[in-house]
Parts: sequence; structure tokens; C-alpha cells
Amino acid sequence: MAAQPAEHLDGQDATLAVPEIPLLPAGAVLAFILDEETAAVADSEVGDNSPDPLPMHRVAGGCQTALSISDMPPGLAALLIDIADTDTAVADLAALVSTMPPECAVLAIGDANDVTLFRDLLGTGVADYLVRPLRPGVLRKALDAALATKNRERELTDARAKLEQIGTGSLVTVADPNVPPRVVAVVGARGGVGASTVAISLASMVSATNRSDVLILDLDLHYGSVMLALDLDPSDALREALQSPDRVDNLFIEQSVQRKGEFLCALGAEDPPTTPLQIEGGVLGQLVSKFQSKYNFIVLDVPRGDPVMQQQAFECATDIVVVGDLTLTGVRDGMRLLNFITESAPRATVYVLAGGSADPRKSPIRIADLEKSIKRKVDGQVAYDEKALAGAVNAGVPVPEAMPRSPIVKSLQTLVKEFRAPESAKGAAVKKGESKAGVFGLFAGKPKKK
Repeated sequence: MAAQPAEHLDGQDATLAVPEIPLLPAGAVLAFILDEETAAVADSEVGDNSPDPLPMHRVAGGCQTALSISDMPPGLAALLIDIADTDTAVADLAALVSTMPPECAVLAIGDANDVTLFRDLLGTGVADYLVRPLRPGVLRKALDAALATKNRERELTDARAKLEQIGTGSLVTVADPNVPPRVVAVVGARGGVGASTVAISLASMVSATNRSDVLILDLDLHYGSVMLALDLDPSDALREALQSPDRVDNLFIEQSVQRKGEFLCALGAEDPPTTPLQIEGGVLGQLVSKFQSKYNFIVLDVPRGDPVMQQQAFECATDIVVVGDLTLTGVRDGMRLLNFITESAPRATVYVLAGGSADPRKSPIRIADLEKSIKRKVDGQVAYDEKALAGAVNAGVPVPEAMPRSPIVKSLQTLVKEFRAPESAKGAAVKKGESKAGVFGLFAGKPKKK
């Protein structure tokens, strides 16, 4: 049975009445709905009565009413069209879709449970066709899916345009000169302590907090895990850049660096173990300087077993994060690594974190023992959350994106705030007798030289 109008003028004059559409905010949903039951569903799942409301304006009318409007409001995210008032739904919606901008999703609502009609409507560019009566949640789920598809299409269009600009040499992207550059080197005192997880998480959180691009470089060209963790393809570009830093320009950066989400960028390799890399002194610093033309914040995931790469990473870093663990070997190697950092990068700000790769309750060493051995306070302990790590790996995204409420994320938030603070503000609120390495008092100073 066809739906009846909820609010309509009597007689044929109803078909002639053109509703006035107010000015709507960008991203609004415009709904043309005939019956009160479907209108109530739209209000409860999309409109003001929804737990997650979208700006929506509802018109009492269907497809014919929508066709009578000569100028639709600009910036619409979606149209909901009731087709119960037309016998030529496919042709009418084809005409309607052709007048809408490509970023607007059109969803149809009708009474006929007809697969042929469904396919014909999709062929016109309609995102989905929903059959009345609408089950709870169906409308919002379909709308969210349609909006997500449009977002992906827009991102793909932007990416293609960007590639075309790169090809013509017209794209020039530069870092904000008003933001002090930061190079954060993250290194593990031992293998398997979670240094790569910390590096990826910090890069992800800082990029989201600052709303600007952050680049993470995986300097372990043979066994690095950054690209694998982010579900990105490793390439030879990093090796080529380290061997010939003079080749690195804006075009090289745009073509080699891969993007994960809106602001997180990454570059890494997966070279065969039979292809060792010998780099000249200062090469990494030259390379980082090239990347700083585009990225104000760069995270270096530094391999534990490569002292040459470590020294070059420390020398060009403004901040160094040492991730240790609560074992006897971890304490020993942490002490040695901190001494190495003091000699290589005396001006860098150093943070020490106890790793979260194992349950600290089962660790043979306590935080107090570690602090006594390294002669400084630990700046924090990365929480142990095996579930979050597994979820992030399975999804191919950083832990903060996969599990934003994970204890791992919470345990890194203070460090992220420290990186967000301007350099001039560092140490301004430190009490007498406390270290000046950080603005929050939780962060201790640089390791003392021997």
C-alpha cells in the first residue's frame, strides 16, 4: 500500500505547491518524506532526536516535490527521497541525481520490495534504496555508509588531482615556518620492548593533536615494522635517499612518502638481509633536513642494532625517547644507550619510558631500581595492553586509531602534550630542584655525562 502524505495541501494544488527550503548548513541532509511513520524514523535516527544528530531539514513531500525545486541548497551531504508519489521513479531519480553535485548522496525510500527496481535505481547514481516500513537503525546505517562512500570518492579525486599537480610540477608543499621543527628519535634499549609501537603511536597522536602532517621514518631498512604495522607498502625510496640525499626534492618526497589517514605519513623499506647499507657521516641529517621542507614534525624509528644509524639519528634529533624494559639486561643496555646519547647528542632533550611489551607486575626489576641504576627519573611507563596491540595489527592502523581508549594511548598523552608545547615554553613551570627537560614536571633532564 502506497504511503500517504503526512502534511499535504488538499487536491491537485498540492502537486503545484513548491516548498520553501531555508538556507542549510554545509553537510546537511534534506529529506522529502510522505508518511508520518518514516518521518518519525528520520527524526529519531538522523535529526535532532538522534543520539548522533546531523543537520536535517524535512519536507512533507516526495520525489515530485523534490523535482519541483529549481535550486537545491548548496553543500548538501545527502538527499532522502520518497518515491511513493511517482510511477516513473527510475527516470525521475535519474533526472534528480544529474542536477546534484557529485559529493551529495541520494537515497530513495519506497514501498516496492523489487530487486529490479533496486538495481535500476543504483544505475542512476542512487546510493541505496530502502523499503518501507524501515526497521530500526536501517536508515542511519544506510546513510552513514553512503556518506562514507562519498568521502572516499572525494579523497580519491583529491589524490588524483594531487598526482596531476605533481606530474606538472605545480604542487609545492612547505612546512609552516611559524612552527619550530621537531625531530623525535625513538629507540629501544632492547629488542621487543615496544619502541616501534611507541614511535607509531606518538606520530599518530601528535598528527591528530596538531592537525598537521607528521612523517615517521623507519630507519631499520631490513627488519623494520612500521610499514607492516600501518599496512603500507615498503619501497626502495628510503635506501635511495640515504645513498643519494641530493636527489631528494619535493617531487621525490611526494612520490615516495605514503599517507595513512589525514595527517600521518610514513616511509620505510624491507630490504633483503643480503643487501647491507653503508652510509656516510651526516647523510641522515641531510636527508632529514630535506624532509623538513614539508614536515615540521618527524619521528625516527631507530634500530637498536645499528650504532652508525643510531649516532646519525641522535645527532639530528631535537628529542630522543628511550624505551627500556624492567629486566636486568634492559637496565644494563639502557645505561649504555643513555651514555651513548649523551656523547652523540648533548643538546637533545631525552625522555626515558619503561616499555609496555610485557606485564610490569611480572617484571623482576621495579621502576625504582631502574631509576637508581640510570641515575635519573623515568618519564613514564607505557601501559601493557595486549588486546589493543593485537587490534591495531589486525586493522593495520596505529593503536590510537584502533583503540583510542587504550591505556597505551593514555600513558603517552603527557609526552604528546610536551611535543605540542612551543620550544620557548619548555621548562617555564618547573619547580626549583626539578629537571627542566619538560614543561610538566613529570619529565626528567638529560642523562648526565660520565
